[in-house]
Amino acid sequence: MPPPLQIISVGCAAVIIAAKAFWLHPGDLHPQLQITTASQHYFQSSTAEHVRVAILEAFKDASVHYDTPENVAALGELVLKNQMSTSCPSSVSYSSESE
Repeated sequence: MPPPLQIISVGCAAVIIAAKAFWLHPGDLHPQLQITTASQHYFQSSTAEHVRVAILEAFKDASVHYDTPENVAALGELVLKNQMSTSCPSSVSYSSESE
């Protein structure tokens, strides 16, 4: 994976983990425990690998400029689908088809 896509992958992981840690447990007085749990789930559920594959698929035709409107939309869709997915790895994906 090229360095720019590695950075995108780390950013996606941070957003997905933070969303699961904070948005699913509002009012929790121990957010660091939720971050740990969400982080462990992200890697143990194979979400990280599915996100990596989805990033490679989404940006396979991208030039060195990743900030086009199309790429930004694809990245937003990728993060939302993976943050909102259940723990079932088959539901973690990127779809290039418009809905």
